[in-house]
This record gives sequence, C-alpha cells and structure tokens, in this order.
Amino acid sequence: MTEKKHFGINKLCRRCIRQCKQPDSMVMLDCPRFQPRPFKSEELKFKQLDLFDKKSEDE
Repeated sequence: MTEKKHFGINKLCRRCIRQCKQPDSMVMLDCPRFQPRPFKSEELKFKQLDLFDKKSEDE
C-alpha cells in the first residue's frame, strides 16, 4: 500500500475520507461534504530510553 503525502492539503480535508481535497493555502471553516474518518489515529507517545543506568552512575 502506498502512503499518501499530506503536504499541501488543507487541514480539514486531511481528516475527511472524500477525494475532493483542497490546497493548504485555502482557508476553510466548514465543508458541506465533510465525512470524518471512521477511526481516530492516536499520536504515539514514546518514553525516552535511559542510555545510562542511574544505579551505575552512583557506584
């Protein structure tokens, strides 16, 4: 499956399943054809890995 690039697509259009995408330079407050995606993509929050163990520093 190819991954679509969202560069230059309006923020509201990115969240819509329809194909009528508008450019990023266009300001849209509302769209009559807006159909939200049936799922929500969560932002993954990663914890930073400790490179040096705190116990080894104390020794």
